[in-house]
Amino acid sequence: MLPIDDVVCPACRRPLDLTREVIACAGCGERYPRVGGVPVLLPRSDAHVQLWRGQLGLLLERGQKTLEGLNEAAAAPGLAATTRARLTALGQAVKDQVADVAAVLGPALGGPAAPAAGLPRGVVEYISYLYRDWGWPSVGYRENDAALAILSELLGERALGRTLVLGAGACGLAYALHLRQGSNETIVVDIDPYLLVMAERIIRGQSLRLTEASLKVMDARDVSRAWTLAAPAGPLAARDFQFLFADGVVPPFASASFDSVVTPWFIDQVPQDLPAFMTEIARLLRPGGLWLNQGPLIYPEQLPFDRRYSQDELFELATERGFTIGKSRHVSQPYLVSPLSGHGKVEAVLSFVATRPVA
Repeated sequence: MLPIDDVVCPACRRPLDLTREVIACAGCGERYPRVGGVPVLLPRSDAHVQLWRGQLGLLLERGQKTLEGLNEAAAAPGLAATTRARLTALGQAVKDQVADVAAVLGPALGGPAAPAAGLPRGVVEYISYLYRDWGWPSVGYRENDAALAILSELLGERALGRTLVLGAGACGLAYALHLRQGSNETIVVDIDPYLLVMAERIIRGQSLRLTEASLKVMDARDVSRAWTLAAPAGPLAARDFQFLFADGVVPPFASASFDSVVTPWFIDQVPQDLPAFMTEIARLLRPGGLWLNQGPLIYPEQLPFDRRYSQDELFELATERGFTIGKSRHVSQPYLVSPLSGHGKVEAVLSFVATRPVA
């Protein structure tokens, strides 16, 4: 693990050395584990790892139950041969998908754990991002290319420099921005191990197999496909592109650590207090630094109506916190349209660049 400058302890905000075999804060004594080599800089980090292991256990348990249900349905008397073949193929697809995930996540997490009641579903909710970023481009589906083109247009000739990506997910957009927009170091942050562990393997040069299974079948021959997930422009070294599990709302970095902060599909879903989060972005940026945002303004239903900000309100809030709003684009674009099933969505996406003043 190469050093990442300006990392601080999430608990006490003292400088933290990630190069040590055991990551421990010299100030408060808090220790932080690694998952798949990625430091887990989260409060109560051991509890987070146990939660992730429970999510893997839940995936295995539900996958087995789904497989048993499909096999039972396929064995029922009186079925047409085509129906029986479809159910059998679906069962195999579910089995393959679970096995592919467990093959990577099991060793990284130290194996599955018994799932607790009320556990979030985890990987099954977000696995499509891995297909979209690293698998679907092999058949010409390049959703991130459109996103990258818009951000590149807004940036113009400005280079990103040292870049922090909050809520990086499967990291496809972060990888593309790093290669295209003059980033000399990119640090990606997320709390989803099912995305970040696989993205780390891919960006370091591994090819991973991941089966996509679809219950939305138009053609019985298209119930699944095994994708090879790979970085299209080759691997990136740790000195250039690094990974952290951390809270994207309160990132564990000293003030003025970055030339650019990117928030892809993040600001409407994650921060409960968006004005305070904008202040945090301003704190992280060096004078003259850039804030790049991209995503829809689709807020959680539990968020009060007065906090579901429109574009004009967002820009006003950002200006009040010292940002200068630059170019922006508001366009509709495809979102997770699977080339296997043909299903997906169209989202209205807001992209903008804002600058933290020099003085």
